Amino acid sequence: MILVRYSRAAGNKSFEFFSSLAALRQRLGQLKAETSVTAFRKPQLPLRGRVDDDFIGKCLSLIPAGSEFLVLETDPRMATQQWLYHHEEGESSDEFRQALEGLRGRLVAVGEYPQWLNNSPDVISAYVPHQDGTVKAGVY
Repeated sequence: MILVRYSRAAGNKSFEFFSSLAALRQRLGQLKAETSVTAFRKPQLPLRGRVDDDFIGKCLSLIPAGSEFLVLETDPRMATQQWLYHHEEGESSDEFRQALEGLRGRLVAVGEYPQWLNNSPDVISAYVPHQDGTVKAGVY
């Protein structure tokens, strides 16, 4: 999974899954300079399935109350020539339940919000370089 934070886009970000290095390289080639990309080595969002009553119950029982959560659709929708992986995030049990209810019938991945702020052997962040090879952080 990667986290993409778009520069000068009012905090817009996306979470995306990749099953091959070729697909990831292709996606990175589509991003504008100064975009921040964080890659996670270990699998994220371990609860996967179609949202129904049983799935909601499982999620609510396995994610600790008050934990920051992330719900990510795994069957992306096409929007303006690019795939959109809709995501919901929050902290309260009520927010969590509402996010899941709003995605009823959709395929999702769910888990605690990934720790992405610090690079480690399992998390690495970088910026998409400019055409001339210079690297600058964007505005997020």
